[in-house]
Amino acid sequence: MLVALLGLILLTACGDTPKKEWKLTAQGAYTISLGANGKYSLVGSIRHGGSLWRLRDGERLYNWNHAKGQKSAIIASAISPDNSYAITAEKMRMVMWNMKTGKPQGFWEVPGGALDIALAKNGSFAIVGQENYNALYIETATGSVISKLPHSGDVNTVAISDNGRIGVTGSEDGYVRIWNLQSTPTAKELHRFKIGDDVSVVAISNDGRLAFGAAYYGKGTVWNVASGKPVSQLGFSRNTFSAARFSKNKRHLLTGDTVRRVMLWDVKSGKELKTWSIRPPSFYPPSGLIIGDVAFGKT
Repeated sequence: MLVALLGLILLTACGDTPKKEWKLTAQGAYTISLGANGKYSLVGSIRHGGSLWRLRDGERLYNWNHAKGQKSAIIASAISPDNSYAITAEKMRMVMWNMKTGKPQGFWEVPGGALDIALAKNGSFAIVGQENYNALYIETATGSVISKLPHSGDVNTVAISDNGRIGVTGSEDGYVRIWNLQSTPTAKELHRFKIGDDVSVVAISNDGRLAFGAAYYGKGTVWNVASGKPVSQLGFSRNTFSAARFSKNKRHLLTGDTVRRVMLWDVKSGKELKTWSIRPPSFYPPSGLIIGDVAFGKT
């Protein structure tokens, strides 16, 4: 089963039409994240702040805001691969949450202005993409910034392997960079790829062996992390990918784009296997809706 989040609406599709739909926010969202198996969704609503949802029954589990009595403008979010922790970010501050209890586990300032977040298994490490041309690699237990990952433009999109050892960053400078995050004394850049004028999305396989990156209005590329060599190229010119996720066995890549399509690809060949064109529900106008996140799994 495939799970895709389209702006405000969750759709699960195992055929050509949606199986389920939920309205998760009333007037739009700054950010939407899915758990790795599609069981949970974390929404940063324009009107209602942050909230965690269980998608099996569409139940809102927690309201997550950064100050009591206020609705925080959550602009970036992530759920750990094991669904144990989640993280939410306003522009200058972020909070990690225990998904079992709903309680906050840590608060950190984001001096460079948060744009995107990725979280490792057990919430042990995080990467934060920033407006100040750097991403931060953080050990969440202590809140320590272990490394800064530099670019020459805003770091729009980030990804991290389950074990927190390999990271991928994509920037407004047009480069995708792959990092050995646990190299000492600081993270080591393994590869860099110039793919366009501005990177729209990056992704990494659970084990950190494959990476994906795509530019605005351009095709996407899958790379072998060890060698830095391309495995395949996929997509179309003048297409913009907005979300991507590898299957657990690394055979498939699921993507979403800015014209409300969810696409399944063969990683080895780059062949398109299936496309779902998502029709917006009648209760919300189509203008401005994009695929916010995608996942493989059962709800």
